[in-house]
Amino acid sequence: MTKQLFTLLIVCSTFLINAQERCGTVMITEQMMLNNPEYALARSKVNTQTKEWIKSHPNHKEETIISIPVVVHVVWKTNTQNISNAQIQSQIDILNQDYRRTNIDAINTPSAWNSIAADVEIEFCLAQTDPNGNPTTGINRVQTNADQFLMWGGTTVKDEASAWPNDDYLNIWVCNLGGGILGYATPPSNWISNVDGVVIGYNYFGNTGTVQAPYNKGRTATHEVGHWLNLEHVWGDNNCGNDQVSDTPKQEQENYSCPGFPKNPNSCNTTNSNGDMFMNYMDYTNDACMNLFTNGQKTRMLAAINNYRQNMLNHNLCSVPTSILNSNAKRKELIRVLNILGKETNKSKTNTPLFYIFDDGSVEKRIIIE
Repeated sequence: MTKQLFTLLIVCSTFLINAQERCGTVMITEQMMLNNPEYALARSKVNTQTKEWIKSHPNHKEETIISIPVVVHVVWKTNTQNISNAQIQSQIDILNQDYRRTNIDAINTPSAWNSIAADVEIEFCLAQTDPNGNPTTGINRVQTNADQFLMWGGTTVKDEASAWPNDDYLNIWVCNLGGGILGYATPPSNWISNVDGVVIGYNYFGNTGTVQAPYNKGRTATHEVGHWLNLEHVWGDNNCGNDQVSDTPKQEQENYSCPGFPKNPNSCNTTNSNGDMFMNYMDYTNDACMNLFTNGQKTRMLAAINNYRQNMLNHNLCSVPTSILNSNAKRKELIRVLNILGKETNKSKTNTPLFYIFDDGSVEKRIIIE
């Protein structure tokens, strides 16, 4: 009997580890809707308002590149939790790479979905101007006596470090986050509270310093900012649910670890031979397995900014230009591709290192994995 009980405990523990609730956004949103009828009413209208905006803006892909000013509130008790500026900057860099599809692992997107993998045309900067008009690093460090923070109950991390005006800034709180989750966010609506923003555990923020595998490549923030911009989980938070995006395939449930492609072909009574889009940033796979947003998700995020976060469209809080003309001038262009012998090639070979030379003088080594 003891042996059977021990075996059962191992099985249960393994299941819990593999089925970790990476994200607390659904839970915090449901709790906010219970506590705030106005928020519940506003959220109930979001999908209709989003569809209306998309329908009335058929040329949205031609709009200006959007730059979002970020303030990072580091709420810390131990020196380890007081993460470095370099770790913070690494996360900003990752957000820019993932949302502009300049991430090096974009080459791992299955060819079946390359045509819908999106450059979202949203960029991020650490704010250069604070709410009083003074210069800032965009980093706010606050020491606390709290060992950890939960989403609700007792003192929350947002009580310890007050938000900067959330119509003007993306507030990100980094702390020792309890409850077994990696992060959470507040999805948008016409009812924006003073706790609007994103919360990330200090050991899942960026790709250097205190980060812990397998969530050590900054994709928790990519995922949660997606929620902040009105994306839902790709399985629609239900068995074969609806994520309100037309070009993400229907899937039964979340995925963990790093599955092989294709995963669950023809699931949910479909004829989708490609299976789950488990490498989408809005699934639950390991950071190293994630590599794309889709065009449909891009459209939904642009609708969220235009409907609910309009101050992000016109501001001077970033040093990065928001004009599409200036942004295009700064985007690097590929000049040529060299093989390991230094000879120019136009063939993409699998499992072979190639060197990509750009017009800004930078070089990237890439390997296409078969």
